[in-house]
Amino acid sequence: MTARNPLRGQLAFTVGETAFTFAFTTNALCEVEEAFQLDDITGLEAVLNGKPSLRTIRTLFRIGLTDCHPDMTDREAGTIMEAVGGLEPSLELIMLAVQQAFPEAAPAGAGNPRRPPRGGRGTGRNSMSTGVQPGAA
Repeated sequence: MTARNPLRGQLAFTVGETAFTFAFTTNALCEVEEAFQLDDITGLEAVLNGKPSLRTIRTLFRIGLTDCHPDMTDREAGTIMEAVGGLEPSLELIMLAVQQAFPEAAPAGAGNPRRPPRGGRGTGRNSMSTGVQPGAA
């Protein structure tokens, strides 16, 4: 799973040999508000933090896919959910994509959400030529 453009809430994932992209853009978030009759997008937190039904999760999954996959249906979204491992992995993908759509809402101490993560070959004194950090498995 890799982020295509976390500043726009895009999250890429692959099922078999097919690539999909979640994109919780402005249009997708407006569709979420309409689908769940929310006054504003802050109501999404209550939807996700409650006990979302399977239909709710499938709807969010479909909406997240429709910007990049405009012909996506609820049934296709449900099939993709099964392929990624069912309810929990699907909800995790949704949560990650939503977090990327709202980087300013990252928990305190999470660092700068707009700065790419550290890793790979570094130049610091703890960096190794292979890019592996000491103590990393």
